[in-house]
Amino acid sequence: MGDTSEPHTCRGCGTADTDVTWRGDPFGTLCSACWASTEAGVDHEQAEAEGADAPAPPAPPICRACGREQDRFPTGYGHWILLEPEVRPAARDIPEGHRWVVCEDGAAVNWAGGQPPPYCRIAHRPVCSKSLRPEKLPRVFLAAWELNVSYERRIYEQGTLPFTDEAE
Repeated sequence: MGDTSEPHTCRGCGTADTDVTWRGDPFGTLCSACWASTEAGVDHEQAEAEGADAPAPPAPPICRACGREQDRFPTGYGHWILLEPEVRPAARDIPEGHRWVVCEDGAAVNWAGGQPPPYCRIAHRPVCSKSLRPEKLPRVFLAAWELNVSYERRIYEQGTLPFTDEAE
């Protein structure tokens, strides 16, 4: 195919120089700027799909929907995920794509493929009291959702809402 230093044309912006390299399927040849933009887009799509949309520090680890504090962890792709604090089901009972494991470095990884660890964590988003009832997920998700709904109901009945400004 010729010398590797010959210019290639970027599929994204059309520039032709030695900075343009093959990025693999389905991306093709891209320059560094287009590759960085593509990676950011892919990372954003992954974050959306996995529910990794938690506020980054120094903001508190509070769910934007229900206002409850959760366990917050960084992901490997620059986003943050809220995980249910006290729910640690057997990983074999949780479908792929919903098994979160906190690594030794403190990052949360959505475990897929291979032998799952004995236990895992679950994301808060599917079991948030403001989410729809998780009918198509295993019973542990439904149990966590019902627990969150009952917590919110108790708070409402007591007339105190979490994280509100009492100075009004």
